[in-house]
Amino acid sequence: MAGNDKTIRVFTMRQQFPCGPRSACCGPIGQSEEEIANLTNAIENRFGCNAEVVDVMNGAEMQKHLSVLRVVRAFGPAALPIIALDGEVVSMGNPTREEALETIEEKMKQV
Repeated sequence: MAGNDKTIRVFTMRQQFPCGPRSACCGPIGQSEEEIANLTNAIENRFGCNAEVVDVMNGAEMQKHLSVLRVVRAFGPAALPIIALDGEVVSMGNPTREEALETIEEKMKQV
């Protein structure tokens, strides 16, 4: 399915360890560079379009994506990564790569 006229954005934050890397109280938040690269590469290969990565910590950039900003504010880092198709949130949380691709594909069929 060609989707090169679609805009797919992956909203994420660099992986962090709020309580320290070896802390037992909580795990990491955000996504590793490898996780995001794997997801964006899979999106680009499947749909033939660029997947733009947006850092949710970039306040000026997030002002352009208020609906996503509201989701991040409501659910915090657990909502990440958030995938948006043409500005509409289609996935949030940490789906498997295949789940994310299926969700995007289903949404593209509806448009």
